Amino acid sequence: MNDRRGFLVGAGASILVASALTARAQARIQTGNLPSSIYIGGLVSNRDLAGLSGQLLLNVYLAVENGTGFGTLSDPVHPQVNSHVEIGDTRRHGQAFEFDGEVSLSNDPARVGQPVQVAATLHGDFTQLVLALDADTFSGLGFLITEGSVAT
Repeated sequence: MNDRRGFLVGAGASILVASALTARAQARIQTGNLPSSIYIGGLVSNRDLAGLSGQLLLNVYLAVENGTGFGTLSDPVHPQVNSHVEIGDTRRHGQAFEFDGEVSLSNDPARVGQPVQVAATLHGDFTQLVLALDADTFSGLGFLITEGSVAT
């Protein structure tokens, strides 16, 4: 009788834990095809933006392991925008990767806490990058490396 009761209690607990998963965790389980390590680098810009944002040529670098990680955004001509970012969520849909996070440290304190999203889409011999930084969007090209294989 104790074995049967223990089984039922364990099964019930498993059901409760599975139903309590967050939406992000459920999405990651459904996607389930993330490489354990991902590295992204590239250059993005948007000359159509007003002011300083339209002058930026940003270097984007991310290192992500098991869906979370960190990275940098930098422009050697405008170092006031140089920032560190933390990536808290990663999704993959076929050849498209999405990385969500926020600015964790910056030469411009007003940038700290701003949302950051990087979309990287593999297209044959290159990777298209789109960076959304707060309200601004930048695009360009780069590379994506997963688990030791290079995709450019």
